[in-house]
Amino acid sequence: MMPSLQQSQSEFVQAIKDPSTLNAKNDEHLRRMKIYQSLFFSNINGFVSSALPVLKSIIIAQHGESQWEQVIRQFFIEHQCRSPYFNDISKEFVEYLATSPAFGFELPAFSCELAHYEWLELDVATRSSSENNAFYKPGQDIEEVKVSPFATLASYSYAVHLIGPDHMPDSPMDVPQYYVVYRDEEYQVQFVHLTAMTAMLVHTIEVAEEGISLAVLANQLIEQAPSIPQATLKAGMEQTVVELLQKGILMPV
Repeated sequence: MMPSLQQSQSEFVQAIKDPSTLNAKNDEHLRRMKIYQSLFFSNINGFVSSALPVLKSIIIAQHGESQWEQVIRQFFIEHQCRSPYFNDISKEFVEYLATSPAFGFELPAFSCELAHYEWLELDVATRSSSENNAFYKPGQDIEEVKVSPFATLASYSYAVHLIGPDHMPDSPMDVPQYYVVYRDEEYQVQFVHLTAMTAMLVHTIEVAEEGISLAVLANQLIEQAPSIPQATLKAGMEQTVVELLQKGILMPV
């Protein structure tokens, strides 16, 4: 019986993802399939490698290039990608890591957080917005602010910006590590390592999606941090808001 079109397509896809499943009909079929297999794998490997260079360098330093390729191969075989776009593929790889797949060797405990941090830089770099956005101009009067659509607040248990082949922490930090990854007015991707207080300020603004007035922001921060003298908190808030506006993390409304 001839296989159905659906069965043939399924076998073709499986053979592309996992070369060990290929049942070549002849040498020409084998030659063509090897080309397809190489092209698809190279693309997936390239997308993930370009998005996660630090994680890749750590795995190669610890286990060799072949083990990094094995990680990518296993992701290619086991994960059903929902999007063909390159930054979405790297995002799905980050999601795949979060499922704790068994690779035959142990990844560092910080791998998922590092991968997310690296992917976030790519996401911010390629992010678009249909909103009417205008960066802060020096001397501009500001009454209301919002978080830039090109900025994201993130929290990790490791100081991910310090991690690399020469610095691989054995355990999480004692307190959460807060970051904003953002794209500035010059289209450069930057990050800021935040204090807990500044992270609370950014989060409070972020929750108010349409923007928040400085007066309301001050009142909300006073409610969230009642142990800080109100005058001190307001002065710190005003200074921090200006700094975040200058960087492009916040925008005037």
